[in-house]
Amino acid sequence: MEFLHSNYPPCKISGAHTFSEAFYDLLSETERLDIAVGYVTSDSLAELKQILEQNTRIEKMNLTIGMHYIEKFTHSAYRAACVLNRYLVSEQRGEVRLVTPFRYHGKLYSFSNSTSPFAGIIGSNNLSSILGDATRTYESSVLIDDQAAAAEMNRFIQNLVSTSTDNIADLEITDFDERNPLLEGHERVSKVDPQTLTECKDSCTQLSFEIPIKGEEKSNLNACFGKGRENKKTGIIQPRHWYEVELIVPKIVASQPGYPISKTPEAEFDVITDDGWSFRCKVSGDYNKNFRSEGDLKILGKWLKGRLEISGALTPGERVTQQTLNAYGRSTFTLTKTNKPNLWYLDFGVR
Repeated sequence: MEFLHSNYPPCKISGAHTFSEAFYDLLSETERLDIAVGYVTSDSLAELKQILEQNTRIEKMNLTIGMHYIEKFTHSAYRAACVLNRYLVSEQRGEVRLVTPFRYHGKLYSFSNSTSPFAGIIGSNNLSSILGDATRTYESSVLIDDQAAAAEMNRFIQNLVSTSTDNIADLEITDFDERNPLLEGHERVSKVDPQTLTECKDSCTQLSFEIPIKGEEKSNLNACFGKGRENKKTGIIQPRHWYEVELIVPKIVASQPGYPISKTPEAEFDVITDDGWSFRCKVSGDYNKNFRSEGDLKILGKWLKGRLEISGALTPGERVTQQTLNAYGRSTFTLTKTNKPNLWYLDFGVR
């Protein structure tokens, strides 16, 4: 048995592993993975699909989702769950099922080899914890390596599935949570009030740049489809995060007068977005070509891809193409300097 903790300072536990570290370490011995959790997110579902695509020794994976049938999915999480289910069923590798008669709030992860369950994790970690935690919510769980206890956990999951679930494709779901939760509570991101947003818009100057968003196979919006990070010790490949984005800005744009210059005090700057979020961005590289959110590449990715997802133009886990951008109605976002010190306005709205 081992305790797993998020290990955020100042509550650092010497020698403790995180949930994500333990999860990926156990995958190196796993041929069947059974998960029963309360809540899921679109990016964690996309990551789970990529884990299976890039680690074929995991022959079976069944995901049971416990809360969303009654408490509603967001549109993007539902679409991502359906994509994962179609993949699992078509490859004969498992399925996605929803608990329907009650809310199931447990968080169980069962790992089996070719003969039997050999380990499990139980605690407070929902599926988003396979990504790490950008919200700095401190989670704690227990890794069970006793074979009898691991087998008991697996038996419970199988009983839950057989008595209380349906395949997601067999359920008619038409009522959704209309919020966009991607940036809510995110580290290094804040929501601005309507007055602050209006003041930012009113302070915009004539200095403005159109930053292109490319819908190509090797576009940085599709970086998650490249080979992930391989653990040389275990051989397990951890996919790049679905929302990890760093844009390459064409020289013809990034070299224009007034554009932020890398390696200067103006290279890092605050932004307020047209939908009311505030975070910090940075330009770097030759000719100021790299554009990213400072401190966490996923912030800019969640803002851009999240807008595409909410519109219905993009399903988590699928590539951003020119058709995606056409369906959304825009293939650039606008970066406009304000008359406030070190503040820019980002606009990805569709008129």
